[in-house]
Amino acid sequence: MAWGILEDTSSGLGHVPGTALLEEDFTGEEGSAAHHSHEHLKKTVVRGETIILVPQPSDDANDPLGWPLWTRDLLFLLYAYCGLLCIGGIGPILSSLTLDLVARFGISFTDVSLLTGYSLCATGASGLFISAVTHKYGKRIPLLFSMAAAFAGTLWGGAATSHHSLLGARIVQGFSVSMFESVFFAVVGDLYFVHERGVRVALVTTCISGLSNLPPVLAGKIATDLGWRWVFWLLSIFLGVGLGLSVLLGWETAYNRNPVYDTDVASTDKKLEDMEKLEKRTTTATSTSIAAAAARPRQSFAARLHPYSGTYTHKPLWRLAIDPVLILANPAVIWAVLLMSFPTLWVIGINLLIAQIFSGPPFQLTTTQLGYMSAGPTVGGSLGSVFAGLMSDPLIKYMSRKNGGVYEPEFRLLLIVPAVVLSAIAYFLFGHFVIEPGVSPVAMATLWGLATASLQFVMMAVGTYCVDAYRASSVEIFISTMVIKNFLFFGFTYFLNDWVAQWGGRRMFYCIAGIQIGLCLTTIPLYVYGKQLRAWWHKPSSSSSHQDK
Repeated sequence: MAWGILEDTSSGLGHVPGTALLEEDFTGEEGSAAHHSHEHLKKTVVRGETIILVPQPSDDANDPLGWPLWTRDLLFLLYAYCGLLCIGGIGPILSSLTLDLVARFGISFTDVSLLTGYSLCATGASGLFISAVTHKYGKRIPLLFSMAAAFAGTLWGGAATSHHSLLGARIVQGFSVSMFESVFFAVVGDLYFVHERGVRVALVTTCISGLSNLPPVLAGKIATDLGWRWVFWLLSIFLGVGLGLSVLLGWETAYNRNPVYDTDVASTDKKLEDMEKLEKRTTTATSTSIAAAAARPRQSFAARLHPYSGTYTHKPLWRLAIDPVLILANPAVIWAVLLMSFPTLWVIGINLLIAQIFSGPPFQLTTTQLGYMSAGPTVGGSLGSVFAGLMSDPLIKYMSRKNGGVYEPEFRLLLIVPAVVLSAIAYFLFGHFVIEPGVSPVAMATLWGLATASLQFVMMAVGTYCVDAYRASSVEIFISTMVIKNFLFFGFTYFLNDWVAQWGGRRMFYCIAGIQIGLCLTTIPLYVYGKQLRAWWHKPSSSSSHQDK
């Protein structure tokens, strides 16, 4: 039992998918045997430590894992730029425009919330389609579709002359978001090795729920000085740049890698002895395929511009569309759905409520000041992502080293601990001060920032765990999470404004704090039984054991 994680003793699998040899232990006879067994596996040196590359890169020049790190990072940054614009620019941007839209179209606070709600509904509804196409044809086609929808919907929003026209624009915008809320995590698995993923997932969470609060900060000032339409039109300029860059540089990251290279998801072979067998298989596969790999040079720039790059699974689209539903049979996926949905819902809920709460007494904030409130979650979310990223990879390296060099994905779950502490402080104090006269809006924005920081730790833990523990099914996991989360958001927009009006801010946020703590505590059984659960899910007899990549 490593660090309280129960070992698999009943599945018959020698090696549980997700468990991987991350570092070699050179001490003693066992260490010497390990060194001899793994001497042909590809490795790297990070700060003086020898790290075995997991998964193993192939010799094909078109394998993304074999690309230079700067190439992979630039492609990742393109996704980050597009994700920031689509999630931050499209999702919460109406929060600081609420008063303007109420006055312009003669609608209620709930109607404004539903403009975001229907956009989220479109995001959820398109999720299954995005999942199927991503799995079947790779990630470039959904990327181009998402950026085109974002650009077209934003132009429409700026030109909208009625509430119903603006609603249509928001629905088109919503089609663009699912790619970045779900598939972005899987792109990290495509481009990076296990020991490189923590920092990159931190950047993903920064874009999704940290820096994504920056556009509303600017939106309030823009709406006051130039009018609310310019919020859409300026956003469309940046989206147009993103669309152009995606066409030119948004290359395909999916790759059909020989299964012997996937040392993290293989479900056969036992530790030292069977890792030696895996090494022999890898060496044989490498030696027999080297001529074929040499005959496949890196695709030309023109070839990389093609939207279609082939198929990546033999499954039909209809089956791929229902896989995100079928995968909910895994309790770990249900946990991921709950932990990604409700903590995000509370932060977005504040976004939807800030005009209702802070435009009236005792705060009396203007449109510009409402926009400035979003500076709190922008700073808090960004700092939370930085600290979560700085903690994630060193934590798993330390725990793996103490575990004889063997990495367990459950090590990532310890990041839930700071999430519990931060969320308890944020929501209990937010509820306590939300109706207190004389409380500074800066203090309230700071508490909103703490809540967003706690969300970064949750998303870091859930995102890295799902990618590492269930990488072959990570797209389906994040899609199912995204679909359920957005439909949940859509439902909440119908009563969220009435909830705070009937319960009062204090009682409402105390309730939110209790729910948040309770959900985080469900991580404890997953940490203890997670390895056994992975073994059960990947058993050959399981109906879900062999997920096509």
